[in-house]
Amino acid sequence: MKNKKLSFPTKILILDNILCKIFSVFTGIFLSAYFYKISEDYVFQLALYNVVGWIFATLGAVFLADTIKRKDKIWFYRIGIIIKTIFAFTILILGQDITNHVISLGVLYGLMTATNGFPFNMIESENITNGERIRYLGYGNALTGIVSIIAPLIIGRYITETSYTATAVPIIVITIMELLISFFLKSKNRTTKKLALKSFFKKFSKDKTLWRLYAIEFFKGVNRHGVMGLVASLIIIRALPNDTAIGDWSAIFAALGVVAMLIFGKYYKRKFQTATIVTSTILIGISTTLIMISPTFISIVAYNIACEVFLHLIEKISSANLFDYSNSGIYKNRYNTEYFTFRELFLNAGRILGYLILMLLALFGVVSAAINTTFIVVIISIIIMSGLIIRTKVK
Repeated sequence: MKNKKLSFPTKILILDNILCKIFSVFTGIFLSAYFYKISEDYVFQLALYNVVGWIFATLGAVFLADTIKRKDKIWFYRIGIIIKTIFAFTILILGQDITNHVISLGVLYGLMTATNGFPFNMIESENITNGERIRYLGYGNALTGIVSIIAPLIIGRYITETSYTATAVPIIVITIMELLISFFLKSKNRTTKKLALKSFFKKFSKDKTLWRLYAIEFFKGVNRHGVMGLVASLIIIRALPNDTAIGDWSAIFAALGVVAMLIFGKYYKRKFQTATIVTSTILIGISTTLIMISPTFISIVAYNIACEVFLHLIEKISSANLFDYSNSGIYKNRYNTEYFTFRELFLNAGRILGYLILMLLALFGVVSAAINTTFIVVIISIIIMSGLIIRTKVK
């Protein structure tokens, strides 16, 4: 069982994740770098873009959940990929005028996430068994990580030689490839029953394990899946001279993440959960303290290593618990859509809160003070999240 090959749907999901990773590299640190170059209010604008984006992602998930439950999830996923293409095309057309359309771009990003990321979580849950979960997360993320090493190197140099907007052209080609690959995926657990959020709430309100899992998602939204990624990007951008250097260092951090995921996939067992989380949290806390006291290049590197390796480990442990639990009892078939709808609500609430705090801090204070205060918010959220993961037992 230990050497069993990954199933075909799992391989397709990994391939799909690889293409998604390339897109996220383009719209992640390099989008932040682009705003940094063309706008003095880059921190406020990036925070506003994310706040608007995640508000619309949440609203979209809630409004679409009932239809997604009763229809083929794959088609909604494909609609999301088409919106991805429109998103990249919009960047190509707007160019430096993008700063005047931050809210519109945020709306587009939110709709893309609601129709793409939300149904993908359920497709992933349906197609991967609990016995395959750790290997999927470990080896899948390792392969995706290899791409996250190569992509920044190529994208960084391509932007330096051409422009950020010109890079949107190959990104559009990648989204088209992602659309074609989606035809190899299938949607399971289809039902004619309508969405039952009230009924599900009554069930999960009595489930302490699920409450903890959702609380973990909320704090994950505040840190790794939210404002922490932007803050980490901003300190790299402010320290490095050009997009090539940004790409090079992003590749180095990603390489360390690959090593961590290979070790995770091969050696991790649930009995190591507490020791792994406690050690990782301490190291993250130390690196965060160092960067707040003295934001030197060395402390920036140490902080990003902590984010890419140790917080990554914590996040993957929590993800394994969340998805394993989605395949248990009534949550597997009857309430699977409701399960992930509430997950989106908690996760996105954390994201919105984190970005909103940064936005308000940037509006009323200087950039350095805003970033340092955000560091404090993030590290508190990581400590609470880690404690909840330790207390959460999923068989």
